[in-house]
Amino acid sequence: MTLRLGGYFPKRVLSVPDWIHAQQVAEVCSVSTCISTGPDDWIQHWLHNELGWFDSPEAAEAVIPSGTTGIRIFAYRLLDVRYRRGVAEAWEWPAVRPRELTSAFRTIGFDAVSKSLQDGLGFECSPLSCCDLARDADVNSHCLLNTLEAAVAKAQTFSLEEPEPGPYYVAEVLERV
Repeated sequence: MTLRLGGYFPKRVLSVPDWIHAQQVAEVCSVSTCISTGPDDWIQHWLHNELGWFDSPEAAEAVIPSGTTGIRIFAYRLLDVRYRRGVAEAWEWPAVRPRELTSAFRTIGFDAVSKSLQDGLGFECSPLSCCDLARDADVNSHCLLNTLEAAVAKAQTFSLEEPEPGPYYVAEVLERV
């Protein structure tokens, strides 16, 4: 299994909502945009790639409306397998060509995220945050898992239990410092 860079995305990161019951969570930096969202009307620019992300930090910044503050830039690397009914399966990597990561990005954790609509843009739900499953997991202050191995285990479990429709993908979440 290999992690591959899928792209960059700007987000307005929210502090932990009242309904997430994991004491250590201070903010939600999941792959999902259910809680921490992208800038208003980002999709209308049509600069995103087939994964719903951007091929460079500059392209991600280009969709942030002028004068907007509080937006942070993230990068995402995905495993080249996904999990369906507890089993790893290869998936067809789209024709995306993001610019190589620089030392300006650091890993802040790992996520297991669903994508049930194969023709849909981007990823859907991160059960750790969207379904409050962080309460039963060893997550960090970003509502992410600390290791790739823990994220793989959660993706396998989520693909069996389906707190949200799957399959499930494993992502490394990096933030620009």
